[in-house]
This record gives sequence, structure tokens and C-alpha cells, in this order.
Amino acid sequence: MKFSNSLFLLGFLAPGVLAQSKDVFISNAHIETGDGKVIASGGIYIHDGKIAAVGEGLQPPAEATVIDAKGGYVYPGFIDAYSTDGLKLPDVPASGPAPDTRNTAPATMWHANRRGIRSDIVAAKCLDIADHTKDAYGMGITTGLLSSGSGSVRGIASVVDYIGKGTVLLSDAAGELALRGGGGGGGGGYPGTLFGVTALTRQVIIDAQAYAANPPTKKDQSFENLLPLATGKIPALFAADSARELVRARRFADEFGLKLIINGGREAYRELDWIKAGKVPVILSLDVTDAPSKKLETTPDATPQQVLDERYDTWLKHSKNPQKLNDAGVPIAFSLGGGFADYLKGVRKLVAQGLPKDAALKAMTSGAAAILGVADKVGTIAPGKVANFAILSGDFLDEKTTVQSVVVEGTKMDLKKGGSK
Repeated sequence: MKFSNSLFLLGFLAPGVLAQSKDVFISNAHIETGDGKVIASGGIYIHDGKIAAVGEGLQPPAEATVIDAKGGYVYPGFIDAYSTDGLKLPDVPASGPAPDTRNTAPATMWHANRRGIRSDIVAAKCLDIADHTKDAYGMGITTGLLSSGSGSVRGIASVVDYIGKGTVLLSDAAGELALRGGGGGGGGGYPGTLFGVTALTRQVIIDAQAYAANPPTKKDQSFENLLPLATGKIPALFAADSARELVRARRFADEFGLKLIINGGREAYRELDWIKAGKVPVILSLDVTDAPSKKLETTPDATPQQVLDERYDTWLKHSKNPQKLNDAGVPIAFSLGGGFADYLKGVRKLVAQGLPKDAALKAMTSGAAAILGVADKVGTIAPGKVANFAILSGDFLDEKTTVQSVVVEGTKMDLKKGGSK
């Protein structure tokens, strides 16, 4: 059976064929491969969920279902480089009653004092993406780095394709850390200050490295989970936005010999020298704010002009951050963070603020895949890669362009239901 109507691929007709055939050929597509190459009109041959061939002048194999994509723009599936959605986390350990320290001297720390230590979490083992895929598909996202975002030692982040119950591309992608006051993770006890958070987080990594150097007879699963991070086999994904947080992250990583990825980096331009020297990747939030007004109001309690000007100047510096990172050769990727942003809208704002178009597309695709350690699987449209595509009605920067369909692992997805057609 063959289909030649481009509307079929773009999601206007049902049901889909890609969920039913191992061999599919997409013809007459405007293809942007994610590594700078553009094929004005070409074909993509998909076999068993992977890209078998891509290029101009390709002819479909006799056994392939042919879909004419004329008028559609095909990109590699977009990557959300950090998300806390799509996970069902284990409950925070109950604190229980505090020990009586007036009359006794406990030999060990009260367990609830280790608030915010969630080394029990491995994202790949907590997947619950059913309610997350619909929104992701609507923005052209097919792959994401999922992490808990909870506490100071936040467990292990995993890279997942959004299909079915989730295909894990890399289970141990990074160990997430955050040095911020308040501890997080729920419950009472220590720490409640930045000093305490830093001290406890340092102690956990010291203990994990000691555990790795002298493994005990009885395994401790929390330390087992941290071994890839503590031994430097995977990077430390540090939540850091302000210049002070960035410096803390650098010093912490240097102290323990950790490879660093910055998540947030709103003021990375202020620490650009060492970030550039170390080629430290930065995952930027797409929750991009609009320029604040500098117009003075006439009400009695109006904000002073000096304050308005300072707010605008701060916003302007932050808005140029992605451009400065890219100009310095720093690897960047994009994140929805807490899920409040609109992926394509945020990207368009960053480009309007000075980030080059090709750099933006790279951060959405091949650059993100390289940072997350899955460049051999996703991020570009190339033979051997997983067949993940975002199919748009036009150029991704055009405000009128919409996501018409996504293909995940060779399967065309239903945008309305968040599943295969």
C-alpha cells in the first residue's frame, strides 16, 4: 500500500502507518539534519525504527510504505535537556520522632537530619511519562533528560525517548546536585541553611568516594547509585543560576574531580572565562521573560525611574547570555525546566535576542545529544540513528509554523492523544 498525500504525514488524516510498518520512506521532504546540513527536497528511509538512508535522489525500496511530505519541514526530534516531569518519585523517607539528646548521646546522626539527600532516585526506574508525552509532542520534543529536581543530592538523571512507557537511551546520564539553602526534599531536620546544605552534600560525596575505594561486604544501594558520579564516570549536573551559585558549583566540582554540566546558568556570562576554558556545557531555560518596561508611571507609589532602568539593564544582560556563551564556543542546550515554558516560543525569543539560528537548532538537537551523552543515538538525521523526527509546517523560527507530527523510533504519534496512531 502506498500513500502520496502530504497531509497524511502532517497529521491531518488518520490512522497512521508508521506504527504498523517496519519499512517507511518519506519523500519530497525539506530536511534539516541537525548538524548544519539542509536537503531542500530529499527522502528518508526508515527500517525497523532506525534511519537506513537519507539524501537527495533516493528511491524507495519496493517493500516500503511511501509517504509524500512535500511542504513539510523535517527536523531531528527536539530534545528537552532537563525536565522534572514524567517521573513518579518514591516517597521522601519519613522523619519519625527525634532522639532524646538531653538524656542520651546517639552514636550516629539522626537519619532525618540528612534532609534533601535523594541518592535513592534513579530516574530510569521512576518513569511515568503517560501524561507528559502529549505536551512534549505538541512542541516537537521526542527525547528528554529526566531528573528529580528534589533536594541537594538529587539522584541520577536519565535520557529517555518519549514512546510507550519510555525507552531509556542512557540510564546513568548525570548525577544531579544543588547547593541551595533550605535543603529541600521535605521533612524536618538538618540542613536548613546554605552552610548546612553544602557541608552535608560534601560529606555525602566524601562518603560515596570512600565507599567506592573500600566497598563493604554489605552493599548500600544509595551509595551504589552514586558510584558513577563519585568516581567521575558520569558528569555532575549542577543547578546553578547566579554567579555565586556558578562559583560554588565550580569549586565543588574541582574539589571532588567531577566533570561539570551547568543547569540554568542565567548569569553564566559573568563567569565566562572558566566556563569557556573548561568548555563546561550549559543547559539554558526556555522560560524566557520579555523586556520589562522603563516607562515611569504617574501613580503616587510608582516605581522610581532608577529602579526601572536597573531592572531593564539586568534583563538585557541576561538576554544576551545565550549569545555570549555561543560566541565563546560553550556547548549549550535548552530546557523546559519545570514545564512552564513553550519550547519553540522560547527558542524564537532567544534568536530574537541575538542567538544565531544555526546555534539554536544545534542546541535543540545535535548539541543537546552530545551534552547528554547520546549523540550516537539521536540528535541528527543520519543513517544508523534512531528515527526521531519533528515534522513542522514550516521553518521552526516562523511564528506561524506549527508542529504537525512527531515520529519516535519510527512510529508516527498522535498529537491529540500522546500516543501512536
